[in-house]
Amino acid sequence: MSGFVNPLARSRIGLLGQAAAIKGWTRMALGCADDVVVSVNQLACAEPGCPPEETVIMALPAGGPALKLSIHKALADLTEADIITAAREATSLTKRSIAPSPE
Repeated sequence: MSGFVNPLARSRIGLLGQAAAIKGWTRMALGCADDVVVSVNQLACAEPGCPPEETVIMALPAGGPALKLSIHKALADLTEADIITAAREATSLTKRSIAPSPE
């Protein structure tokens, strides 16, 4: 294991905290049930004209289809407003919600 610390690298603790915040914002924006798994990943975008990084958020309800949110920003740059906008767009396009059904 190397003792080298890259002074230009983003803080892992900061990114983990941001990922947790994004998961919380996603749960609130989509009205997720407790059994919905929310996954947050930052990917490189290789498509022409695409920003170099995008964040992909997957909401995976138990026994139902997944809902994908793609935002063309780095994970560290996302805001709650970005998540709310992406959630509205995704649910209006799919005409569905992953909120818990009323009992």
